[in-house]
Amino acid sequence: MTMPSAGKPLSPWPNRALAVLLALTILGLHTYFLCHAGGLWRDEVNSVNLAGMPSLAAMTQDSFPVLFPLLLKFWSALGLGGTDGHLRWLGALIGICLTVALWLAAWSARRSVPFLSLTLVALNGSMIFWGDSLRAFGLGSALIVFSMAAMCLLLEKPSWKRTALLAGLAVLSVQALYQNAVLFGGVAAGGWLVCWLRKDRGTALKILVAGLIAFVSVLPYWGCVTRWSQSAMVIRPGFSLMAVTGNLKTVVAFPLPQFVWVWIALGGMVVVLGLISLLQPRSVVASSGGQLTQTELRVFAGGVLLMAVVGYFLFLHFAALITEPWYFLPLVAVIGVCFDLGINLLQLPRLWKTASFGALAATAVIAAIFGLRDLNCRFTNIDLAAAYLQDKAAPQDYVVVTPWYLGISFNRYYHAPANWDTLPPVADHATHRFDLVPASDLEKTRAMQPVLDRIASTLQAGHQVWVVGWMSVPAPGHVAASPEARFIAEHSVQFEPADLKIPGQISDFECVSLLQAHGWKNSLP
Repeated sequence: MTMPSAGKPLSPWPNRALAVLLALTILGLHTYFLCHAGGLWRDEVNSVNLAGMPSLAAMTQDSFPVLFPLLLKFWSALGLGGTDGHLRWLGALIGICLTVALWLAAWSARRSVPFLSLTLVALNGSMIFWGDSLRAFGLGSALIVFSMAAMCLLLEKPSWKRTALLAGLAVLSVQALYQNAVLFGGVAAGGWLVCWLRKDRGTALKILVAGLIAFVSVLPYWGCVTRWSQSAMVIRPGFSLMAVTGNLKTVVAFPLPQFVWVWIALGGMVVVLGLISLLQPRSVVASSGGQLTQTELRVFAGGVLLMAVVGYFLFLHFAALITEPWYFLPLVAVIGVCFDLGINLLQLPRLWKTASFGALAATAVIAAIFGLRDLNCRFTNIDLAAAYLQDKAAPQDYVVVTPWYLGISFNRYYHAPANWDTLPPVADHATHRFDLVPASDLEKTRAMQPVLDRIASTLQAGHQVWVVGWMSVPAPGHVAASPEARFIAEHSVQFEPADLKIPGQISDFECVSLLQAHGWKNSLP
């Protein structure tokens, strides 16, 4: 059975118009989010504080290597780290770099526009929201895609100079995210499959050299990873396939939930086409003039996609971390590139080509509409709560922040004279110090007792207690769920929400309430 004829080629103008539409829409959404992201939430403050550490060893006290803190340090050295706005510019530039990387990967492989990845990845609201945040996931996503572009350049024209480029980008990639070591392994596996097709041992050796250099570059972190994993057992409950797939679905289900099936269909198509191409006779897959053939690109894309997904899930299994949607940004970026390399829309028959570009244009419009809705969202409102207390809290008042890790961002923004503590109290609010948190319930109870005593003495003296965080006032006739909320409700004359104005949407990951209590009573009436 023969494939339908492609017929008369389409004019290049629709392709160019769609490319311009996608580029302008992506740039517009990044700019729009830049204007609405607001203050830094706790994970971002953690990054900024790490960048201010005096040594590289201190900068490794996170779930990332040192590249991103070093970038933040350099940004601050330029005089651009003093305000949230200037820091947000860095996040936006990193997010835009991912779009550049997607474009370069497709151009280096087949000299074409990455229509699929621009639409499904670069226009994705979750990718923009979390990729532009001041964490390493956006930078790591861009660097692993740049590494894929370098791999394509090496396969096209093997040389030690291009091997050095691949090795350099691979090192930067794994220095941004530990999990990029797994993803680069998938990229290397795809490259080796192409070498196997060509029976090209020389290029396979060059890929191995680049991979070994990247692997050696992360060996110094082994002790840091071991210590961090041991001190952070609270966030390592074990692998949950349901949680992992649910968080991955959160990222790819944009702009509509049904787009999960689009990702599944495209991913299955890339793997199947890669397998079919891998089994073709060698005479069919021979390269012409050093340029990657469609067969080689399909084998590369299918191999990378399959190995990256399997490897990434195995990484999460052994890490046993509580997964979040932003963990999947680099994997989604790699999959998007595989879509572009494994499926050549420009070679489709005329009718299918027209339908595909029409669907992409419609998706871009829908993504822009939903992007404007979803990206009108602040990362946190804890900066607003701190500003409110700056005006309202008296020096003799007492502020309680709960849970303890909200103290990281609160410490950045709070400048009022009233003393404050977290529940449970920890000695360091610069970073996520899980090692300082009481491990057992008995230890937590003992640690919280001084805070409860301070609450009681403040109320008895006629001053106010302010609560910032995830605590709610129990309804009349109901008992509060947490012991600290129950203590305040039972011993204060009035316990109610403060009049904190919240403009627009706030991310669920750090949308806090502000409560105030005053007056003292010894027992319930």
